[in-house]
Amino acid sequence: MGQVKELKHKLHSTHLSKNFPREDRQNADLCPSNLDEELKGFIPPEINDCVYAVVKRKPSDDFELIHEFDLQETLPYFNSILLYRIFKLLYGPPDILATYINTDSGEFKIIPGAVDWGYLIKITDLLHAEVASARANTRVKLRFWAENIPKDPDIFKFHMEKGKRFHFDFIDCVEKNAHLFNENQEITEQNKSWSALLNIFAERYSSAERLFDLAAHFDKLPPRKDLKWNESLDVSTGGSIYLSSAISYVMALESLINTIYHLLLKTEFRVESYERITKRGDLDLRIVTAHLFCDGFSKQILSPKTELWNKLLKLRSFRNEMVHGNITANHYAYALQEDAIIFFYNGVTDFRGRKTEEKAKNSFPTTLSQIDKTVVVEIKNIVDEIVQAFIEAADAKYKKWFHSWVWEASIPRFE
Repeated sequence: MGQVKELKHKLHSTHLSKNFPREDRQNADLCPSNLDEELKGFIPPEINDCVYAVVKRKPSDDFELIHEFDLQETLPYFNSILLYRIFKLLYGPPDILATYINTDSGEFKIIPGAVDWGYLIKITDLLHAEVASARANTRVKLRFWAENIPKDPDIFKFHMEKGKRFHFDFIDCVEKNAHLFNENQEITEQNKSWSALLNIFAERYSSAERLFDLAAHFDKLPPRKDLKWNESLDVSTGGSIYLSSAISYVMALESLINTIYHLLLKTEFRVESYERITKRGDLDLRIVTAHLFCDGFSKQILSPKTELWNKLLKLRSFRNEMVHGNITANHYAYALQEDAIIFFYNGVTDFRGRKTEEKAKNSFPTTLSQIDKTVVVEIKNIVDEIVQAFIEAADAKYKKWFHSWVWEASIPRFE
């Protein structure tokens, strides 16, 4: 388990603890029976002779919940480690709200990653705030609890104003003490080895599928019409959603290649002098040389001058033309004169001659109006073939690892 460095910085603001003191949590006993059905799916499994135990949700049986904030969604400068450090420096060690206990001795067994913590703060005699982590420390909540809620509206308003004051001071305290977390100092090589890596390939691929579904319903070409004299041609966006889907499929493939090189690049090639042919190399070259520069492959992914290689070049050309907005022959419309007659010609709509038509088969169209379902399906199929080629080129151990994550949201460590 990766650990962060313990910073020696001091608090820049301590007014929160001066204005709002900490109070003891009456319901502080850890017990497995306090774990309700809703939370069971979020906790780690039992470990040997230990069971997971939690405190009662209410700090006191007399408390009623007034309101709850999910700080990840509402707090500027949100960072759970930062919050923990601030409160630990302000108020001391936290209340342990959930952890493992030994079933025989009843003693705590603190296991990293499976502890919930919290602090109960007194706002008024009747109003209390609790900053508490939940669901194995994956969420941090700010809860306001009330004891004997006053029925008099004026008295109730007084306590609510105090609660607003605490909330304001709480946000201000976090902002003024934000120096207690610095990513550059926290993330070490040890921590990187315990990090979870998002699967950008699966994310982009799923986005492409979603866009393709949307395009089938909403991406329609405008009806054809004859232009009147001096009438301007309207800008058309027909084909734009299909294009977005196509580009997302290409982005997915590039993401997969980048991921492979990021995770599996051999140590001797992890130097700047090799980046031009590894991390920053052209799409096609990085694919055909991955077995040389990266671990995990028993053979070349694909070979030049094969059918799949030609498909890859076609895909690469499409990617370059569309992403960079290059001008191609398809973007021109001509007025051609013959026998004093003016003929209007455009290669997108008119026959271009046998040789040109045959050559065009080796490239995808480059105007929006030409990007349709057929084009996107062909691009998807090429991407699928290359992904399958990646897996088939891997050795047995890595092939099993690829299968475990290629269509999942995150990538596990190779073990």
